[in-house]
Amino acid sequence: MKIYNATHMIRYEDLNHHANLYAGRASEWMIEASFAAVTIVYGNGDGLRYKNTHKFDFRKSVYPGDIITFAAKVVRMGKTSITVNVELIDEKTEETRAEGFVTYVTVDNEGRPVRHGLSLDETHDEKEKEWRKEAESFFRKP
Repeated sequence: MKIYNATHMIRYEDLNHHANLYAGRASEWMIEASFAAVTIVYGNGDGLRYKNTHKFDFRKSVYPGDIITFAAKVVRMGKTSITVNVELIDEKTEETRAEGFVTYVTVDNEGRPVRHGLSLDETHDEKEKEWRKEAESFFRKP
């Protein structure tokens, strides 16, 4: 599994009224990091459309001056969709401060979904297996 990283230092303009990282800014950066990862894997950013953010969960607040890395990994391949796991990791403590999943759909020039023909490699990493299982759960019919 390849991990694609984007690092940000938290500034005062990134904060909410509680003086910690605004969830909207974190979501923006999470989607940006996931788009970079999926574009590299798919090879064509023009052929991707944002579909959904799943289970974006803050575990611990992020404060001004903190340096966080958004670590993005492709964890699911559907027929026309690709799902990326993104962790927000504190560079000083190496703690995961937040985590979520983002799904994209591959499209043709008219914006219609098309099969991407990609598949995930085999993994023996237990954490990656958990991410894959969780990502798959977002697409199960009730």
